Amino acid sequence: MFETIRADINRKIRAFAVRPQDQTLFRKRIAPLLELGTLAVVVYRFGRWAYSLKLPVLRQLMIVTYLVVNQLCLMMTGAHLQVESDIGPGLIVHNSVGVLVLVKRMGHSCTLTQDVSIGNIRGEGRPTIGNNVFFGAGCKVFGNLTIGDNVVVCPNSFVGGDVPSNCTVMGVPARIISREPVSPYLKSPVVPT
Repeated sequence: MFETIRADINRKIRAFAVRPQDQTLFRKRIAPLLELGTLAVVVYRFGRWAYSLKLPVLRQLMIVTYLVVNQLCLMMTGAHLQVESDIGPGLIVHNSVGVLVLVKRMGHSCTLTQDVSIGNIRGEGRPTIGNNVFFGAGCKVFGNLTIGDNVVVCPNSFVGGDVPSNCTVMGVPARIISREPVSPYLKSPVVPT
């Protein structure tokens, strides 16, 4: 759990937008940690760890702690990352309001912005997300689909079908607009351990 949280925080610090004239310790190291999205990611990692414990009494205590902390986090941040989701290291959640994630698998180095919803439609299967994927503000990804590696989903897009690797998709329904994805977040992936 701690190695994954460390990878999440290190990527957040590396990818945090800092103006050239703002190279202070506070802006570079502390401000990224104070974002509410970082809290949502840490609570999700704690929940995954709590549910994986093998000691029954400790497991139950940690799950109860997680459930209480998760509700407080949901009220504060507006973000809910389901513990059933298998999410790789290097996850960044920016502007966490309205973020909902329920996936089969999400690879390493993914970035979520505000009002992103990823989940299933009427229980018909969850999405599988590749490595190093950026989700723009307000985008929706629903259904039993696969998104490849190094993909940018543009803001306010709806993805309802498979998306190949190394592309940018946009629109309702989302269509490929470029075979060369461009996002600063795709340039700072975490190497999975």
